[in-house]
Amino acid sequence: MKNQIDDYYVFCQVAKYGSMKKASERVKLPLSTVSRRIVGLEQGLGVQLFIRSKNKLTLSNQGEKYFQALNKHLKAFVHSLDALHEDSGKLHGKVVISATKQFYLKFMYPHLKDLLKQNPDLSIELKNSHSSTELTEDVDIAVASGELPETNLIARKLIDVPLIFVASHEFQTSYQSEIANGEFNKTPYIGTFSHPTLTVLRRSTEEQFRLKIDCRLTVMDMEMVVVAVLDSLGYAVIPTYIHEDIAAADKVIEIFDDYTISPVRFSLLYRDKNLQTAAQRAVVESIMGGFQK
Repeated sequence: MKNQIDDYYVFCQVAKYGSMKKASERVKLPLSTVSRRIVGLEQGLGVQLFIRSKNKLTLSNQGEKYFQALNKHLKAFVHSLDALHEDSGKLHGKVVISATKQFYLKFMYPHLKDLLKQNPDLSIELKNSHSSTELTEDVDIAVASGELPETNLIARKLIDVPLIFVASHEFQTSYQSEIANGEFNKTPYIGTFSHPTLTVLRRSTEEQFRLKIDCRLTVMDMEMVVVAVLDSLGYAVIPTYIHEDIAAADKVIEIFDDYTISPVRFSLLYRDKNLQTAAQRAVVESIMGGFQK
């Protein structure tokens, strides 16, 4: 058969992600090359593998049969190659990690940079996390925060991060009454897409309750949260390690003094090791090693 095995691998990636663009990013080939290979594969087999519309790419009945028959064998083939590379002591391939920028820089990068230096054929792609509890199809490893849903994924604890309420001096003065009375949802709040429900303790009464705050402004990451807080657009809940970086300038203060937020657990999510490549396993252990020291 004139079609090469990597053509079938490209086909399975397109079928898996439902997108030639996503598949091209995954296999590190130009979009035009992926498209050309799929067309060539269809011509070589004499079947239409995909039904194409303006905004959608779906498997045809024949395409579904090929995908179901080929995918598990190609996975086994790739894992066999990974095992051979692992035996040689060399890592290769791309690992996609979902995490926030601040968490990655603070806790992960110091350890992953050494792994990258030691393995020139290994590449890592960082995707900004918009969901706090999920591992999407295009991600290999995710940093998740808060309570996790029931899942067949592996979740390992990284760290429990303390959180605090903060605001600018100007904002605290403007909303002094609301802050003093603990009126969280009557006070403009700035949060992120993945902000979890908080467990809060009122120290004066020892009352503990769950708190989900309505956002006045929802942004993508903590860096944008801090900018909005400094501009007095609202108050925020931030990790103490971020507060330490900005507190020296005396531009933000802690508010809601009678309330303490329970630390939020950050976990590492990934698939069963039998479904992982050697590179993915090495990245997982590098990250975990940094937290176990």
